[in-house]
Amino acid sequence: MIYDDESAERLFMEAKQTYQDRGMMKWIGFYLSDHTAVLSKEAKERNRINVGKEQMSLEEIGETLQQAYLKNKRIAIQLETLDNEGNYPDDLVGKISGQREEQIYLDEEDRGTLHLTIEQIHHVEILGPKKILTEKITK
Repeated sequence: MIYDDESAERLFMEAKQTYQDRGMMKWIGFYLSDHTAVLSKEAKERNRINVGKEQMSLEEIGETLQQAYLKNKRIAIQLETLDNEGNYPDDLVGKISGQREEQIYLDEEDRGTLHLTIEQIHHVEILGPKKILTEKITK
């Protein structure tokens, strides 16, 4: 059957009157799964507790920082500070870009360049390449 513009428009209007669009109802399943995935991810982040690592001496911290700087390695630094609930904040991860008197400059992967003193550091460790975050390089 060949339709001209007028008959095609008439057919479309008839179909439009009989078809009941469910609107947003057809998308609710997608919305719910995405929404619950985001909520569960946020809950995991909120409930995560960073355990305190072994306290390092100033000499050990200095040696590790020097080794990481000379070899241009990524490091993870746990600071001496605690949050309101008595937990350690997330480790600062990055590379040391320089040192001046009592301060070190850390190019942190998320926050940019940070200025730290050795006294602020609780624990520091050298990490493996960025692709392998779980593997740590031992001294």
